[in-house]
Amino acid sequence: MDKKPAAIAKNKPKWLWQWAEPESKPTFIPKSKTGRLALQAKLANVDAERAMARAYQIEIERTKAIGEAMYKSGKALRFTITSSLRQISLRVAAARRHLIEKIPS
Repeated sequence: MDKKPAAIAKNKPKWLWQWAEPESKPTFIPKSKTGRLALQAKLANVDAERAMARAYQIEIERTKAIGEAMYKSGKALRFTITSSLRQISLRVAAARRHLIEKIPS
């Protein structure tokens, strides 16, 4: 019989965020069902507000990243166009010099 070594390990959640915040778990449980449901609703609203705040912050970061990418892309386009125009200008100038040397005076 092959025994595997037993180890005590903490199970990590596979989700990016926990479904419930540690603060939103009740520290006391009311005796009445109405009180329990009201407390659960209140804590669920707290969780929902925090999740919305996280989503809002993620969207702000995403918008910043997109804006930065667009800025850098525009900067690269400007440098590419400037470089291409300079290369064309230099080739035209070289061709003009070459033609002037060929024409007899």
